[in-house]
Amino acid sequence: MAKILIVGGPGDYQEAGAILRKGGHDPVSATSMKAGIEQAKKLPFGSLILANYRIGDKDCNEAPEFIIALREARINHPVIVFGVNLSSVDVCRAMNGHKAIDYVQQQTFDKELLLKVNRYLPRKGCSYDRSTPYPRRGAAFINVMECLNRIAKLDANVLIIGEPGLGKERFARYIHSKSNRADKPLVIINYPDFVTETLSEVPCPAYHIRSCFEKANGGIIVIKNLHSFCPRGQSLIMSEIESGRYDVRIIATADVSIREKIADGTINCALMHNAATTTVLIPSLHENPEDVEPLARFFLQQFAEIHNLPVCQMTPGALDMLKGYSWPLNARELRNTVTQCAAVSTTGRITISNLQNDCYTDFKVSTALSMFGLDEESRIVFAIRSTPTLKDAAVLLGMCDRTLNNKRKKYSLDAEGNKVAQKVSV
Repeated sequence: MAKILIVGGPGDYQEAGAILRKGGHDPVSATSMKAGIEQAKKLPFGSLILANYRIGDKDCNEAPEFIIALREARINHPVIVFGVNLSSVDVCRAMNGHKAIDYVQQQTFDKELLLKVNRYLPRKGCSYDRSTPYPRRGAAFINVMECLNRIAKLDANVLIIGEPGLGKERFARYIHSKSNRADKPLVIINYPDFVTETLSEVPCPAYHIRSCFEKANGGIIVIKNLHSFCPRGQSLIMSEIESGRYDVRIIATADVSIREKIADGTINCALMHNAATTTVLIPSLHENPEDVEPLARFFLQQFAEIHNLPVCQMTPGALDMLKGYSWPLNARELRNTVTQCAAVSTTGRITISNLQNDCYTDFKVSTALSMFGLDEESRIVFAIRSTPTLKDAAVLLGMCDRTLNNKRKKYSLDAEGNKVAQKVSV
């Protein structure tokens, strides 16, 4: 069941939602650009957005503005634009610059909507699986996976700590799949309902938490992003744990900031002792650059399967740049970056010029530092692979264009820094 966000009026949601539900999808609605962006942030990977061309919002009148705002917020779910009697000008405005991926006339919803939507959703058999951690091969990650495999077979409560964007919920689902409760329910309590600003808006929060525990009876309950729970939300969960009414194993996920919140008393210590019999720290991506390549290739494979496209390849220079970036938002940011590059690539390859400027700026500094101690050929290869053009490589090396070209011929290097086989005269 795929999540599909419908951005438009209530009538749009009613009409499109009925068709999508019949097709086995899970539609959600938003009636303004601001609400649409907030809803889009919550969508899982593999979701899709339907946007009415004429949103008519005070902040956003037409869909192209909304899509630009989505991309600026680094939200890369595919967008299909719809409307009544869309003109060719409307369609061009919506799709130029790779904003929207497709369009559908609202008067043909009954015939075309499901066909268009299903074209851009994960196909059956796709490798997208939320119960498996993102594939990494670094030593730190391998050690964590060995630890998780041991913990999974126990019936102890677990606290999973990690930076944003590491897929902590995936680790929780993985423990469930490998545990003795794998055939029992998995229920997730999501933090947005229980932070200070919104708890007063939740109807009967105590009943909501109790119903989650009831549904999870015999299985596992995941308390997602525990560090963001308000004191009342914490106490409600604590009271259900202490009541002993339900047989549940608890897995909590939290940001690294939870340590400070425990120290200053923001997080209930009694709740922590109940939720964290065992603690697992997920290694960050910026501390393990060896994980960047397998993750990037996995996301490109996933993107190709979802959209039924050939897998986009990465040039050596682009891969070097990805490895040199700090990835403050970890795997989530890497996924957004490479899939966005794959979406706009016209050659089936991701090159340095495809990568976003923030990657290039951050990487360029580390490149200059990394070239010390290298021989001349290695410095030239590194500079070529680290900059968008040969002219930029020459500037980084402190030589003119002609000198760089002569050096490339001397070391038999092509324009991307690869060795070229020399012709042998007979």
